[in-house]
Amino acid sequence: MKLTRREFLIYSGAVSAEIYLGCDGTSVNTPIPPVETVMETTIVAEIEYQSFMSLARLEKGEDEDGDILAGTYCFPEETAYLYKLGNVVPVASLDVGEAIFRIFEDEDGVLWLACENRGEMYRAEPNTYDFHLYETLLDGRHRGAFDAKRLLGELVMVGGGEIYTDGVGTTKDFGNDYFVKFGFQVNETALVAGYSFINRCAGWFHSEDCTKEDGWEWEDIGPKYSRFMQATVTEAQKFIYLVGTNNYRDEHNHDAATLWSYEVATGILTQLWTFEGFDYSSCIKTTEDGRIFLGLTKGWRSQSPGASLIEWDGQKPQPIAEFDEAEIREIVFKDKKIVVATRLDKVQGRVYEISGVL
Repeated sequence: MKLTRREFLIYSGAVSAEIYLGCDGTSVNTPIPPVETVMETTIVAEIEYQSFMSLARLEKGEDEDGDILAGTYCFPEETAYLYKLGNVVPVASLDVGEAIFRIFEDEDGVLWLACENRGEMYRAEPNTYDFHLYETLLDGRHRGAFDAKRLLGELVMVGGGEIYTDGVGTTKDFGNDYFVKFGFQVNETALVAGYSFINRCAGWFHSEDCTKEDGWEWEDIGPKYSRFMQATVTEAQKFIYLVGTNNYRDEHNHDAATLWSYEVATGILTQLWTFEGFDYSSCIKTTEDGRIFLGLTKGWRSQSPGASLIEWDGQKPQPIAEFDEAEIREIVFKDKKIVVATRLDKVQGRVYEISGVL
């Protein structure tokens, strides 16, 4: 069925394909192994001319049954859309300039949207989807609001040029020196991670008090030209698994999607795998029982299909699914299914459900 501009189609098992689970891999730079075991993948949402940039499962308020929200990447248009899976029409539309980059549900059910291009943070009361501009974050070398997280009890927002703590203000103005896009917490330490333009390597800001002005210290963690793009923490908080690229040059990623582990007690970073043929990974998630899944992207704004979902089994990557789009942007879990958001720049975006894996 051909989609007209901005149409959004919801499928109920109407579109499916066979996907296979693979086996072998021997070295850090080994390509993804071939597929062997049958899975099923289903398109549950599709949009034409735009694509999907963000995905979140809701757990508070009336949506505590796990409704899933998906935000779009709209550039070169300026209006992005927020969809609730199962609805044909969007629940919200916002003039943001580029993308709804991150969706965050706070502990009280308030929804936050971090939007790329203008540094805008939008807020909506629980169960309303009535979003209002709440804050505009400072620009750095990159423009945008990239994340909002509850860290050490405080609502922390990550912008192109600053870390902002709600109720306090700017707690770190880092200007053009760093490129950070996500925050997370390990034990009693808040972390905002990404890339240092000063030393040209991956690392993070860390803080034990998010309310303290200029209370964030930068630490180089990765090798030269590495860049962190997302992280997940094990249940016991002994290890951080990070994804990104090992070849970030000229402000672009090049054929070096990488998975690392970081041992919290020792501060040792270990490169687990580099995936040939993929520029980077920007999403990684852990299930409640500790299984680790990550998405591999062919390239930013790439027109090449082949974005892939991978499970890390502790020793090697196990391929789960390959998609028609170039990028996997986010992963969530619901009802024993893996849900992923994908994008093929200026062509299409899809949300897939994958069953038979969890």
